[in-house]
Amino acid sequence: MCWFRKRKQKKAEEAKLVAQKEQEQRAFVEPKVEEPKPEVVVEKKVEVKEEPKPKPEPVVKEEPKKEEAPLEEKPEEKPEEKVSKIAKYHVSQNKDDKSENFKKWRVRKEGSTKTIKFFDTQKEAIEYAEQLAESAGSSVVIHKVDGSIRKQDYTKKE
Repeated sequence: MCWFRKRKQKKAEEAKLVAQKEQEQRAFVEPKVEEPKPEVVVEKKVEVKEEPKPKPEPVVKEEPKKEEAPLEEKPEEKPEEKVSKIAKYHVSQNKDDKSENFKKWRVRKEGSTKTIKFFDTQKEAIEYAEQLAESAGSSVVIHKVDGSIRKQDYTKKE
């Protein structure tokens, strides 16, 4: 045999020895673990009577009393000023070109972005808004096509 084949054979034998040593170390480190057999456990039911627990009493914290200032120093409050304003109904044309109701007339409540109902004609929208205003006790504001106000404080006079 030539020298390079001897060298190749020697390396192969060394690799086999190294592989055997690794297997022995693994076997030593990882011993076989046998799975434990499940044992049959018989449990006895024991009835325990629980005594009713006393309900905790609610804790009442005493707040320190605030010293009241004399009545002369307090400004007088008028509850009559807190009257809520009834919203008006607006009739205007829809200018949103992305909407399916583009260029239709709509009825909205004042300050709202949500449309109550859409109509094909301004006349139909005005009639509907009048009905809503009558039932709510408010008025109707009618807008032109350009958005300016055509008629304000529109109430039906009888």
